[in-house]
Amino acid sequence: MSYSIQNYIDSSISGDIDIHSSRDISTFYSFNGNKSRYMFFVSDSKNIYIETHKGAVIIPYEHIAKYNKLHAYYIISLQITSRQPKIYYCKSGYKGIYKEHRKWYIMSNIYWKSMNMSYGDYCYFKDNPNNIDLHICDTCKDIASFIFGFNNSEQDPSKISNWLINYEITCIYNELYNCEVIINIAKGSYKLLEIIKRHFGINNDIVLKIFNYINISQDINISQDINISQDINIS
Repeated sequence: MSYSIQNYIDSSISGDIDIHSSRDISTFYSFNGNKSRYMFFVSDSKNIYIETHKGAVIIPYEHIAKYNKLHAYYIISLQITSRQPKIYYCKSGYKGIYKEHRKWYIMSNIYWKSMNMSYGDYCYFKDNPNNIDLHICDTCKDIASFIFGFNNSEQDPSKISNWLINYEITCIYNELYNCEVIINIAKGSYKLLEIIKRHFGINNDIVLKIFNYINISQDINISQDINISQDINIS
């Protein structure tokens, strides 16, 4: 886990930094003015901290799968958060939609398979996520109350899952299109070389060298041609 500094960090604060943390930090953030929603997850191998605009709770990590809606949002957060998000400290802090003034945050940019999809907002934690005490879970009563409120206030996560699936389908389609373009160009080059081979009687080794040279030269222009074609299709 890496840290970046906005403004600066006092020596008393920098002493709290643990760059060797093995915690997983993921977020889901939906901006809608005063109705914005967020879900923050911080976990180690045993327990997981969960925070929403309704409150926070710590439960055993293995138990999160028992709560279908919460578990679905957790999986989504893992998919759309960078694997090693940078943790920022802002001395001036920010309150916004939160109940208290906060200074520790990570970017809520949406990632999918290591690609940046869109830019969101900042996700501010109450404290440094790596310093949240995960040793003690909340009581069964508190957990039940949290889950009840969560299930009755959060929307169906299937809408978000469908959006991610559609995005993945688009990525696969574009990849297939790119491969098809490259294959068609290679086929055309090979057919021309077969004609040259028969006409001049050259051997296969020379044909292969010419073929590789043509492909290397064409690769420079292929990506540009593909991007232009996709822009035309999109418009």
